[in-house]
Amino acid sequence: MTIVINTIARFFPVSFMRKIRIFSPETIDIPRRPGSPEPARETTEVSESVQVEVLHRMAPDMPVRMVEGDYEADLAGVVNARMALEAQQEGFDAVTIYCYNEPGANATKEVCDIPVVSSPAASMAIASILGNKFSIIIALGGGKGKEAGGMGRTALLDIVKHYGLEQKLASIRAIDLPPPAFNESLVSEHDIEQLRNAVLNEAVAAVKDDGADVIISYGGAKVNEYIQKKLPDVPIVDSHGCTVIMAEVLVRLGLRHSKKAYPKPRELFKYYLRNK
Repeated sequence: MTIVINTIARFFPVSFMRKIRIFSPETIDIPRRPGSPEPARETTEVSESVQVEVLHRMAPDMPVRMVEGDYEADLAGVVNARMALEAQQEGFDAVTIYCYNEPGANATKEVCDIPVVSSPAASMAIASILGNKFSIIIALGGGKGKEAGGMGRTALLDIVKHYGLEQKLASIRAIDLPPPAFNESLVSEHDIEQLRNAVLNEAVAAVKDDGADVIISYGGAKVNEYIQKKLPDVPIVDSHGCTVIMAEVLVRLGLRHSKKAYPKPRELFKYYLRNK
């Protein structure tokens, strides 16, 4: 799992740098193209769009290679909650779970006293104010299209219901690929071109057949920019890109999740998963 920690620079004095930690559990131990180097355990980059410093850190004991359904989400959630609590103790100001299955989101909200934002929570909240109905186009195992995607579809529907957005959901449309296939830093330009066409086909069907007027896309920047050009009147919401911005907004507003809804556990545990 990759953890991305963001330091908010905008609107704050240089001496008071705010930190945001982001989880991305699908990007650990994933086969890369032949000859490509293994990623460093920790790297730093600057995101100009939201003016944050991003620190990527690998979780040493993440038990899964990617998250598609409840099985992987439950395993990854244990590690996410622990690392989120460690992030808070290190002085970071927010946690974002950078995965559409939001593994460990509720547990993280219970153990942490800082804002916690997941990719579906952020992207669906934004999509819900941009139109009447949104469709989600995402990696789901088990076929493609509106009725496909047995692996992960039930979990995603539960997440939509958790945030009270069933009436806003037009459809969930599946691309039958694992989550890493959407990572534009890991795949070839040819693969990206094929992915663009696959996502575009589902987006067009979502608008024409399902009544969507907003699309939440699991794709990266290259895919989403292409879809937006092809559908200029339909907002294309980046399912992950909203997450950092939403966390930044909560930090700036001084808000966090309700402890009435997510009370702190009676006892907190510090644990690490080990291989046999």
